Amino acid sequence: MIALSAHAATECEQNYSSKPSADGGTIHQSFVGLYGVDTAQAMTSLESSARKIGFQPLGEPHVAADGLITLAVAQKATVKARGFPIVMAVSPQTDSAIIAFQLAKGVGAATAMGNICSFFDSAGLKGNTTNASGKKSVANAQLALPLLGSLNGTMIDVQAAKATMAASEAASGQVAADAANARGAAPAIADKRKVITPKSVFDPKAVDASALADGNATISGITCGVVGGQNRPAADQAITLFPYSPYLKEAIDLIDSNRYKGNKVRVDIDKRVFDTRLDGKTNSNGDFRFTRVKPGRYLVMTVFSGTATSVHNNLRSSYDPSRNTIYEWTEQEESTSSATDVLQADVTVKQDGQVVDGVVVKPMGNGRFLPVLSSVCKWHHNG
Repeated sequence: MIALSAHAATECEQNYSSKPSADGGTIHQSFVGLYGVDTAQAMTSLESSARKIGFQPLGEPHVAADGLITLAVAQKATVKARGFPIVMAVSPQTDSAIIAFQLAKGVGAATAMGNICSFFDSAGLKGNTTNASGKKSVANAQLALPLLGSLNGTMIDVQAAKATMAASEAASGQVAADAANARGAAPAIADKRKVITPKSVFDPKAVDASALADGNATISGITCGVVGGQNRPAADQAITLFPYSPYLKEAIDLIDSNRYKGNKVRVDIDKRVFDTRLDGKTNSNGDFRFTRVKPGRYLVMTVFSGTATSVHNNLRSSYDPSRNTIYEWTEQEESTSSATDVLQADVTVKQDGQVVDGVVVKPMGNGRFLPVLSSVCKWHHNG
């Protein structure tokens, strides 16, 4: 099972379900809303969460024509334990992330709900009290099942599962069609979104993987997002340290500038650029720290998603002609705004043992009129 202490998000708990599978086993799954988090970034965070606890991806994430992203991960089988696949899915259609796995007949999982919810929590996908994904529960409950069904019973070891994953990807369209009546299946909807790619081409040699070997330097600082004109930290959020490369910088900027165009634009980047990284997490104040870092140039990135409520005083008036009198009063009106930002910082460690403190991971002005000032973020954070 997933080796994480249970720290379930309310939305995940509400949406958790377990039901019998066709072969007598049990399917466990749950889902949470994305609430503005980019679908590609959500899958990256889920994959990172899986790697932290020893799960290996079974191939690359698969992106369907409708934008659904799926990825299967598994722990390698040992002489004492048999591995099983966990399917992760992120859907732009339902704006949700889904995790599902199937256990064989007779295998119990008393902590299944807590394990799944801890998985979401580790990925920074904590859901919301509004439970937007629960309102689309019928659709969400079906999204991971075709891939889960094709993988079930094939896990001998990771290599065998990779072959299964490749076959599943090739047949994914047919599996979905077979799930419905073959004579009445819904027609596939063509993805007509504009495809945007970085101008440069990814060069694996430009990514220095050795930069993530142990050193003696430290990079620490704060995060700062903006919602409703207010500066807020990215609290309890996954944060990542990448060795700098021009392609990575361009890819992050491209994702950022198109973060609200998911219905019209699809950003297509070489996902290998995200493979070399060091994952961390911010605290409840949005502070972060990466230790044992080598000298070099890095990009620190996280995703901010937040809401803010503001109160407006509106002056109202009414004229009474019978009294020739104007009456005036004030009404208070509340408005709630939400925002999602890709936060980043370009950091250079010049020498071994250096402590680079006070780094502000913030919006950089990509796709915005004005970037956020570091001084404003620091003032807000210290206040």
